[in-house]
Amino acid sequence: MENQNPDEIDLGFIFQKINAIYRGLMATLYKIIRFFFKHWIPLVIIIIVGAAVGHFWTKSIKYEKDATLIITNNFNSTNYVYDAITLLLRKQKQGDGEFLAKYGFSLRQPEISDLIIEPIINLYDLLEKPETSDRNLEQFFDQSDFQEDILLSEIFIPEYKYHRLYIITTPDGTDETVDKILAYLNSNEIYQATREATVADILDQIEQNKHSIKSIDAVFDVFGGKVTNDPNPSQIYFRHQENNNLHQLMTSKNELLLINEDLNKKLIMYQDVVQVINRPKLKYLYGPFVDKRTLLPLFLVALYIMSFLVRDFYRYIKRIYEAGR
Repeated sequence: MENQNPDEIDLGFIFQKINAIYRGLMATLYKIIRFFFKHWIPLVIIIIVGAAVGHFWTKSIKYEKDATLIITNNFNSTNYVYDAITLLLRKQKQGDGEFLAKYGFSLRQPEISDLIIEPIINLYDLLEKPETSDRNLEQFFDQSDFQEDILLSEIFIPEYKYHRLYIITTPDGTDETVDKILAYLNSNEIYQATREATVADILDQIEQNKHSIKSIDAVFDVFGGKVTNDPNPSQIYFRHQENNNLHQLMTSKNELLLINEDLNKKLIMYQDVVQVINRPKLKYLYGPFVDKRTLLPLFLVALYIMSFLVRDFYRYIKRIYEAGR
């Protein structure tokens, strides 16, 4: 014993402590498992009742709703759209019933809580401007190092193609509220007249291009020989090989087809002044502690367990008190 190494004694003491902690943890785990096996019926009843009460509690509370729209503002209307949204919010707060009624909004049951619009930043939209060069783009990056919101300034906002419109409604808001807001934004007579004129011009261009394509096809019918046995030949045989303009006509026809394809895409986007790219439905704005169907059962279970912990703690203190008397 006298020659026993102190390090061995310390190591044995550490192992004893570790073993004691392990045994304590196992004992605690056993008590927890035993508690749940003993009280599983009351716990199941508490969970079922709590979930049912939480379900009706959650449904009885009215929450705000929101939707995020991706929009594009056609005909250089971005500044107008931003100002129109600001005006609508101001009229809502002022309670201007005449203005709100004009666009189908109710003053007795307000539908709009907030409207937020912001651009979807895309540097390629800035590069599409004729006056934008690589040097200008480099300046954009240099300025953004010193001022994070430089790309959100009023100078650049009208140049972005797409924008996010956050619509937050009151509990009385519905999907019709979203339709009313879009109808209000598209109600400007000047931009509607611009849209009609632009669409008419595009349709006229498409028809002219189609006429030109038919004329080119007619030229090929004159200068080319088709296989007579096939009404839809896949090959064209040129009788006049010396005519060097036929290749240019074919190139022009392909260009006109591509132009018409692009114009038809524009017609789709030009259905409204403010064109919605997506169309999500309104959804409730739930906070982190809103869903009572989960929170209430957990709270009741914790309260039930806590009552036993408090009871055991009281008995423990009582034994200490009686032992010291």
